[in-house]
Amino acid sequence: MRIFFVFLLVGFVLLPLQRAVAIPFFSKLPGFSLSVQGDPALQDKLGKELEELRKTSSALQSYEAPRDIANYERGNLEKLLRSDGYYDASVRESVVGGEIVYQVIPGPQYLIKSLDIDMPVDLRAGFPGLPIGVGDPLRADEVLEGVQTITKYLNNNACLYNVDVTYQATVIHQEASARLEYRVAPSPEVMVGEVQILGATSVEEDYLRDKLNINPGDCFSRSKLDAAQLSLLRTNLVSNVVSQVSEPYGGLVDITFIVQERNHRTVTLGVGYTSDEGPGVSASWEHRNIFHRGEKLEVSSKANSVKQTLESKLSIPRFLSDKQRFTGSVGLTGEDVDSYRSKALTLKGLVSRKLSKRRTISAGAELKFSRVDEKVEGAVVEGEDPDENYHLLAFPLGFKLNTTDKPLDARRGATTALEVKPYLDLKNNSTSFVKTILQMTAYKTAESAPYEPTLALRLKAGAITGAPNLKLPADERFYAGGGGSVRGYGYQELGPRLVEIDEDGQESLSDAIGGRGISEISIEGRFRFSDTWGGVLFLDGGNAYENPRPNFSNLFWGAGFGVRYNTSFAPIRFDLAFPLDRRDGVDDRYQVYISLGQAF
Repeated sequence: MRIFFVFLLVGFVLLPLQRAVAIPFFSKLPGFSLSVQGDPALQDKLGKELEELRKTSSALQSYEAPRDIANYERGNLEKLLRSDGYYDASVRESVVGGEIVYQVIPGPQYLIKSLDIDMPVDLRAGFPGLPIGVGDPLRADEVLEGVQTITKYLNNNACLYNVDVTYQATVIHQEASARLEYRVAPSPEVMVGEVQILGATSVEEDYLRDKLNINPGDCFSRSKLDAAQLSLLRTNLVSNVVSQVSEPYGGLVDITFIVQERNHRTVTLGVGYTSDEGPGVSASWEHRNIFHRGEKLEVSSKANSVKQTLESKLSIPRFLSDKQRFTGSVGLTGEDVDSYRSKALTLKGLVSRKLSKRRTISAGAELKFSRVDEKVEGAVVEGEDPDENYHLLAFPLGFKLNTTDKPLDARRGATTALEVKPYLDLKNNSTSFVKTILQMTAYKTAESAPYEPTLALRLKAGAITGAPNLKLPADERFYAGGGGSVRGYGYQELGPRLVEIDEDGQESLSDAIGGRGISEISIEGRFRFSDTWGGVLFLDGGNAYENPRPNFSNLFWGAGFGVRYNTSFAPIRFDLAFPLDRRDGVDDRYQVYISLGQAF
């Protein structure tokens, strides 16, 4: 059953990847055939372009008669041929039996006979060259790419007040060739004079100024100007930025950034439901400029029948370095599951540092005061007190690589997150252990295929070393099962279990007590039926183990499907999951999950 579901899920995702067919309009456009004389590759290319036109052109919906449709599409085919260098091409259309027949005689493809760049000599030094050259076909997209190449080079290597690059292509029909010339308009070279920021009311100006990377005396660059505007917007403190550049004077220009601050406070409310945890609510308040330099204070609370949390978190950017961030938090947690009941107060401080745009490392300290009452009445646990108080001091170390495009609905990229967390119990020095968790995700989307399918994968492995299983606090052990783990099974219902003995001496298994090792794997096929609605098929596997060495054997599998309603912020998900390894008297026949954001 599991293997069948894996093949079924992969097949649903990969079929659109292998064959990107056009989805016709509901108005039933007539079919077409296209023949290009002597060029099968060009025929295939034009056929795909015409299929794409039928998928995206709203103008076609206004035509009903096949001849009107054929006339419109013929004009588009002629434009495509000219943009590819076929200036003598002819396209004939006819309607035969309700189908449109296109016959194309492409003629010769025009080649570039000469290519010149009208640019000042002092600016030509170091120019890497163009993506096209003499003898290449005169293709419109490559000609425009040449304009972008010259513009980018001048923006990065010259101090021009204005960068204006144009081109002129002179077609020679007798030779089936063309002369191509790029021209750089004359412009003075200037340096940066005074730099001002106007419009900031609560954000300190020097904090915003540090984001500009533009200082008096710098070489003036339009690309740096655009980058500065983007950097200001990325602070999440301003909603709009307008830059003004003065007229040149004495070889200088003044730059003024006019910013409009956004609302720095946000209140959010949320609800969710899972059949294993019941209904839940959440609320948060956030201030993104609490000390006027981009510091963020967030107070959040979540509650359901199983777990309740209240946390206050302060985040300070540019902490002792431009690349570092400090996060401090205080949290209260209460949890009541089948195997234990716990209450905890946690104090945490963490410094994260960006090694690059995608890589981050972190280090910090955490102090956790907790009371954990284990529900193991009648279990064979020699010498263990089920009620314990812990004063745990931990030093978390982390590494994260993130190449995804969206945090709550990734469509491409991957993540790798590793955390190593040594613990020491200040109340009982004999209790020390190290908790290690590795989690990886990957996403691949075929955007040109029907329903834009995304294949999403997740792997998780964890190990706790340094102490026996029952010497560990119950709320620090690994458990599997639930909406963020193995869907289809109850919350924390997977993992090692103890033998319980009743008054009559009968043996039975206790609730899951957690373990020192965990392994999980998830695969999802995500589909988008419209801008608003989508669906998923998924398969989850996982288990927790008494042995700290994680492995991917003896996994419990769950499978199901879901619906997604896409909002501007994140998708709302509804998942229905079924346990494929259902245990009588332990697992329900299905589980329901409703929440915000994808499962992973």
